[in-house]
Amino acid sequence: MNAIERANKAKAILESPLFEEAFETVRQRLIAGIEDAPVAATVQAEDFRKCLKLLRSVRQHLETAINTGKLEAFKLEEAEKRRSNPLRGLFR
Repeated sequence: MNAIERANKAKAILESPLFEEAFETVRQRLIAGIEDAPVAATVQAEDFRKCLKLLRSVRQHLETAINTGKLEAFKLEEAEKRRSNPLRGLFR
């Protein structure tokens, strides 16, 4: 799968209402876990915080795939413009 295909699939996932619902549900539960943890339960709160960071990493990975695909599409578009330029090679 090339970068553009990956970008399209990542975008479809991020824009999916089901993904957004699942992401927000898990996020809210993790935050509630941090808030509800007793002050003495620092290890438990730290585990919730790590899970929250991992959850953000999933979204960030998908966003990176989208941006990489956009960059690849732009490069291909620019290369095509250069190839189809009627003045290409005229000044060599």
